[in-house]
Amino acid sequence: MNTKGNKGSALILVMLSAIVLSILVGALYTLFQSNVSTQEWTMERIQARFTAEAGTNMAIHMIMEGVDVPQGDDPIQFLPETGDWYDLGDDIGWVLVFVDPDNNNDEVAAANAYEVRCLSKVISEDQVEMYGIASLILPKNFAVFATFLNDPGSGFFGDGYRFDGPFHTNSVVQLSSATAGRNNDPWFYSISIVSDHYLYRIPGTGITELAYAPQHKNLYIEPYEKMLIGEPFFTLSADSIPFGSSVVGWQGAYNAANSGGLMLTGLADSTRIMLLDSLLLVKEDETAPVAVYDLSTLLYPVVWIDNGSNETIYLKTEAEFPFRSHGLSGLVNGLTIGVNGNLSVAGPILYGNIDLMDDDNNDMLGLVVKEGNFTIAVDPDMIGNDDWEIPGDPTNKTWDIQTGTNDYLDGIQVNAVIMVLDGQFQLEDISSTHYYYWPNSAVDFEIVGGYIVDGEGVTTWVGSDDTWGYLSFVTYDPRLMTRHPPFFPNTGVWDTAYWEEKPDMHDVYDLTDDDYIGFDAI
Repeated sequence: MNTKGNKGSALILVMLSAIVLSILVGALYTLFQSNVSTQEWTMERIQARFTAEAGTNMAIHMIMEGVDVPQGDDPIQFLPETGDWYDLGDDIGWVLVFVDPDNNNDEVAAANAYEVRCLSKVISEDQVEMYGIASLILPKNFAVFATFLNDPGSGFFGDGYRFDGPFHTNSVVQLSSATAGRNNDPWFYSISIVSDHYLYRIPGTGITELAYAPQHKNLYIEPYEKMLIGEPFFTLSADSIPFGSSVVGWQGAYNAANSGGLMLTGLADSTRIMLLDSLLLVKEDETAPVAVYDLSTLLYPVVWIDNGSNETIYLKTEAEFPFRSHGLSGLVNGLTIGVNGNLSVAGPILYGNIDLMDDDNNDMLGLVVKEGNFTIAVDPDMIGNDDWEIPGDPTNKTWDIQTGTNDYLDGIQVNAVIMVLDGQFQLEDISSTHYYYWPNSAVDFEIVGGYIVDGEGVTTWVGSDDTWGYLSFVTYDPRLMTRHPPFFPNTGVWDTAYWEEKPDMHDVYDLTDDDYIGFDAI
């Protein structure tokens, strides 16, 4: 029997098997090594993505909290302000963050739209992984509200009230209607209430009852068909928006005034100021000289009056009654005036251009009252006192307080967005012993813009046979839907128009090139 051939065949099979096994082992090792490398690459890629998200969110949070922001029209490095990279920690990585304001605005803080671009870097033993994110942010500014009430108090809104812009309250609001059906019922562009109900005030009484829908008894919240849609037009249980000087970022306006605007300190109590075109005129007492400041020369169009919390500043724009000299004009981005104490309306406060539908109209005024009240001044002429006059010229009424019915039979108009963080919107003198000095019958006090206040005080006094004082109402400025006065405080709430991942972003050029993600087209 021949066994040599069999032995040879077996040897060949063993050798072939060994070769095949070696090839398989090598392939498996190569595949294993490739999987390990792929896993390491994937982990680093994911880490780079998370790092980019962290850098983007950090920059957005810092800006919304009032940190000083880059200035100018072009993309500017934000994190870090100087140097190559911002270190988020050894286990996280590094980021470069640039901010690009909407090119229609001169600074990020004044923009209603801006883009945050972040490039991250994660370093392993043998490679560097980068990842990019671009996000367009639309901060919600307080100026968008026609009316914002932190605490509406015991007053109510009834027939004839019309709010052409957003209305929000952090508490329960009272609504009422004394008319049958839908005739002249209160009208809202939108109404947002933090409570899960509002109060229906029974006409002619102080009695209220809970209501949960746009229609309750005589009341139809108009436009009723739109309110039936619900959010965002009729919203109950809305999110509360924190309010007050301890939580709202008024410091942005203060810092802007201090670093490139106009900071006025040491002014006497009862100082009077006047806006005429782009000039701010200041007179501390009847015999003091007039200080004149050209606001058009300021880097930032912001004025802050650092007065005491109980001291009052009087403001108007009228130069001389009965000749009407329009007030604020000539400032490209409008103007914001802030005060620590009381700010009192001493006469009409007007824009030079009162056409609110004019796309080229830049006249816009923001008034921020930190600790005091926003009031309608008592006219000395109404209570038998002497008002200011120019020495030697008793007929010159330039510095008069002009809030009496002898001056303005049709009422007083204030063109501005008004924010009162801790105080009230009310009459300067609310004592009942003086009610008969107020206009009789009551005249209109019209705010063209909006008001954002902690609460509303007394603006009218209802007697047994007549009503004295000022009937306040708002005519909304539609420009406030997309614009706001410079450095006017944000709500801390923002919308994200887009959040785009840029995995191939790898260079500073990608952060600074306007055309990279098409921001100019927004």
